[in-house]
Amino acid sequence: MTRRRWQDNSAYWVKIIREGRDRYRTELTDRAVTEAVGECAGQRVLDAGCGEGYLARALAARGARVVGLDACQGLIDAAWGLVDAAGSLPSAAPGGSLSFVCASVNDMPLADGLFDVVVCNHLFSHLHDPTPAIHEFGRVLRPGGRLVILTLHPCFYVKDSELGSLTSVPASEYFVTRGVDQHFVVDGLVSPSMITSWLRPLEYYSGTLRDAGFVITDLREPRPTEEQLDHDPWWRKGFPTAMFILLTAERR
Repeated sequence: MTRRRWQDNSAYWVKIIREGRDRYRTELTDRAVTEAVGECAGQRVLDAGCGEGYLARALAARGARVVGLDACQGLIDAAWGLVDAAGSLPSAAPGGSLSFVCASVNDMPLADGLFDVVVCNHLFSHLHDPTPAIHEFGRVLRPGGRLVILTLHPCFYVKDSELGSLTSVPASEYFVTRGVDQHFVVDGLVSPSMITSWLRPLEYYSGTLRDAGFVITDLREPRPTEEQLDHDPWWRKGFPTAMFILLTAERR
């Protein structure tokens, strides 16, 4: 059902991303993710849940050798549409390259120890159970490789947070996996299909990553600058509480 919903929403997301309509990404979380990835030249990067490929393109433009993977064929087709026959972009830095694969993160057709970095950009909230995917990420990372996860903040995110909702998360809901069913509403555009966002307590991430051979090395909470909040009413309404969390973990 999730894959069908994403297929139904694929053209919607291509439009949102390529027209730069998602301000949470363009003005906040994209910067946080790229800073966490760090130096790209010569790095082998897996963009897991790559969508239409915008982050993969950005990392390749900085010199990374990127594989983008997504379970939605419509988004993968859109991603390939901007890549030339040689697997690169005109803007790619020397050594940068791109390829895309349509597959589930639970069972990836990729070799062991292939990557230096795995990036999960807004992926985990769309996985009902990320445990198999975390183990797969550990398999395809080299020892010492890093996993970068940007997802919704499990402590504070609730339905309609993007519209200014400030409802708290009761303990009875926080300590179990909870789903938030809603249509995407981005820049006034409503997605054709509803989607479920899944949230889990923080201890889920620490325990599951540990069991898969990872050690958390950094935890950040991307948020608007004081200038954004002081001078832009959109951010004051659209960021009523902490909405995102960024984890970096190293495979040991």
